[in-house]
Amino acid sequence: MQNFSLAPDGTEYILPNEEQSKIEREEILRITEEQKKLGRKIVTVQGLGFVGCVMAVVIADAVDENGEPIYYVHGHQRPSKRSFWKVPVINTGIPPVNSSDKEVPELFERCVNQKKNFRATWHDVAYEVADVVVVDIQLDATKPAFGEAEKGYCDITHFRDGMRTLGQHIKPDCLILVETTVPPGTCQKIVKPIIEEEFIKRGINIKKNPALVAHSYERVMPGAKYVSSIRDFWRVFSGVNEQSKTLAREFLSNVLNVENFPLTELDNTNASEMAKVMENSYRATNIALTLEWARFAEKVDVDIFKVRDAIRKRKGTHDNLLRPSLGVGGYCLTKDPVLANWSMKDVFEIDDTLSVAVNSVNINDTMPTHTVDLIKEEIPELRDVNITVLGVSYLEDVGDTRHSPSFTLVRLLRENWAEVICHDVYVEFWAELETEEVHNDLDTVLKGAEVVILAVGHSAYKDIEPADLVKKCGTKPLIIDCSNFLSDEKIKQYKNLGCKMKGVGKGHIENL
Repeated sequence: MQNFSLAPDGTEYILPNEEQSKIEREEILRITEEQKKLGRKIVTVQGLGFVGCVMAVVIADAVDENGEPIYYVHGHQRPSKRSFWKVPVINTGIPPVNSSDKEVPELFERCVNQKKNFRATWHDVAYEVADVVVVDIQLDATKPAFGEAEKGYCDITHFRDGMRTLGQHIKPDCLILVETTVPPGTCQKIVKPIIEEEFIKRGINIKKNPALVAHSYERVMPGAKYVSSIRDFWRVFSGVNEQSKTLAREFLSNVLNVENFPLTELDNTNASEMAKVMENSYRATNIALTLEWARFAEKVDVDIFKVRDAIRKRKGTHDNLLRPSLGVGGYCLTKDPVLANWSMKDVFEIDDTLSVAVNSVNINDTMPTHTVDLIKEEIPELRDVNITVLGVSYLEDVGDTRHSPSFTLVRLLRENWAEVICHDVYVEFWAELETEEVHNDLDTVLKGAEVVILAVGHSAYKDIEPADLVKKCGTKPLIIDCSNFLSDEKIKQYKNLGCKMKGVGKGHIENL
């Protein structure tokens, strides 16, 4: 039986045994005692994923007026085979995520190895010593049918388990700050009751020591401004009671750049939770709108991106019009409308639906089928056709593959019996496709390609010259531009080299 956790680079990390658990417990207690003597409060971050790991170092990097760290941070990751590897990797000062933001590795090196006020662990004693627990564990939406998001629901089993673990370990005066994107009603109707139920089991008087639960959602943009999007950005927050709000404001003010980006306090956590899912539902709907118009533009010889640029010149009302692409990915826009719709029915028992928001998810989820259709306009039978996909992450210049539309694209192509090979600058192992190898060498993936799909607009791809790409292929491939990757000049160069061209929203290509 496998007793190790496999890191993305192939390194195996043995899972801890009982003896190591005893040693780890003593180490956490020793460190905590030392840090408290220095006057520092203890923060434990629950979950070291794309948000939690960087939030942890942002907290650790916070200093007082004398330049001294305010907090010591324990980063907690469950000792599972899938993710335990993050603990030993982080404790060497290396981030567990790949990003184009140079500040990410700088923060990990500074906080782990220089300031020595951040350490990762798997041991639950990290919750017992915490003054604040920041919750960054995953809470996903399940969409059981492709293109039918209205059937989606939220399985909160693991989230409940995580909250129950906190209730079993934290001090009565510990603040729980939920950063995880959750359905409206979660803090009041799920987190608070679980914590108080566990408090009662422990003999804690919940009238004197009510659960202290607050919510403050992040707006992470895991690209070149990864760290800044956490630290230097506006935050909305609230709490289940006044004490929770006060503690949350104090903590956030210590950690974030609130001087330039003031906090916004809402009446209750229902409002704060709704703000996050409504914000992302708006963006999802905005993109869905442009995807519909992109298909229209293709049929009437129009470049939708030029149309979009013209519209965006109307500042203040239309300059936030988003752009079409292969589709929508990531952890927020693909699920937040579903979470909100589920919350309306299952948490608040309201007989209604968020139809516009949910339909936007359907449009966005099924958009990769449009790219397959573009290919079939030129190559109706895809069996044994060699197709190279450039980019498997969900966003340019990041290594995050969660809910990437490239996943759907590759699956659809293989259902059509195409031979698909994938390349990405930031990704080596595609966890969602398990055994899928993602190549980092362009020569390998382009050789013999009959179709090249520019799926994600990584900066590195923009330096590729058309003549070089065609030479590497050794063919005259069909080029599919999914991200407004190619200028009209480069499209002309490809056409002059004998390549056929297609693009999402690029109906003008035939006339160039």
